[in-house]
Amino acid sequence: MTQMPHVPEGATVMQAREALARAGWREVGVGDWSWVMSDPDDRLAARLTPFDPAYRLHAEAILAGPSNRWLPRVDAILPLAGDGYVVVMERLWPAGEDEAAAFCAALGVRNDSGYELREDLAFAAADADLLALRERVLGLSAEGARRYRLWGGSDVRPGNVMADAAGGLKLVDPIFLRGLAVVGAIQEGRRDLLADFTRAQLEAFLTIPPFQPGRETDAIRARLASLYD
Repeated sequence: MTQMPHVPEGATVMQAREALARAGWREVGVGDWSWVMSDPDDRLAARLTPFDPAYRLHAEAILAGPSNRWLPRVDAILPLAGDGYVVVMERLWPAGEDEAAAFCAALGVRNDSGYELREDLAFAAADADLLALRERVLGLSAEGARRYRLWGGSDVRPGNVMADAAGGLKLVDPIFLRGLAVVGAIQEGRRDLLADFTRAQLEAFLTIPPFQPGRETDAIRARLASLYD
């Protein structure tokens, strides 16, 4: 039976990725906020991030329940260094674009990240779980807005719908923090907008996948340091 390898609580994301790789896990995806690895049997996935408060809200809500057939199974949230964490969950694959678009239309939650949802698509599998999911996404979005000045809102769109091994659709990443706005606030010296985060959290934010080593990332990190010196 597939098991998650031991990852020490104080491990960094890089150390956790290395521990999984030694156990035969492989990288199957890189997003804006995280790296995703799969076990050798394609049964489990691990989503690793140094900082992503929006996904944590989503994953914690799944663990708290109730279960919903349109959400992925989450087995655990494992702490890493700082506010980093690993979400251990079922392995998923890309969903068909047309079916995913119809699912989003049926869910009926406005997208706040700029994607234009279609409203003219029929989704034959709409059910009570879909209605419950709509209320959950709206509730999580409202909770995020209460916690964070730079909250984004709903990110319901086909790209955030995946499928399990049996082809069942799963909504994987329905809410978001405005990462570009966080960068802008750092560059503009807007500590008032950054007040929801500690310096350590913002430093961790600057290690998510988009921030590749180089002059641009170094400049943002230097600007962040100057706000606290």
